[in-house]
Amino acid sequence: MTVLTSVPKTMLGASLKLARMPLDLARSALGDSDPRAELAAEERERAARLRKEAEVREAQAEKRRREREARAKKAEQQKKQKASKTAAKVKRTNAKAEKSAQLQKLEAKEESLEAKAQAAASERQAERLEKAAEVAKEKRKDGNGAG
Repeated sequence: MTVLTSVPKTMLGASLKLARMPLDLARSALGDSDPRAELAAEERERAARLRKEAEVREAQAEKRRREREARAKKAEQQKKQKASKTAAKVKRTNAKAEKSAQLQKLEAKEESLEAKAQAAASERQAERLEKAAEVAKEKRKDGNGAG
């Protein structure tokens, strides 16, 4: 046993002896010194001391058990928090990826619209050039034929 646990035992034993001292003195003064009674009293004291020691050990074991349970509970909570943080991080990453995909889709759509607008502008310009060429051709024909 450690020094700390032996101190209460020593104090308990000394206090029991102090409490019995007046009774022992009175009995010895009266001439009552039955050795069997003394042995029985010592055995009772020993049994009381052993019970007290057992209670102390039991209390210490209970304290250790509670401490182990508290550590296990704390570890479980930390594990849950870590899993929760990981899940939140995955959720944020997925949301970012989804937003990025939407942005790429919109950019592609914008590029497509720009290309269509350019194609339409080119087509209109080609039609204007074609009309201008026809007009120029007609003017040449009219100019050559009239003169």
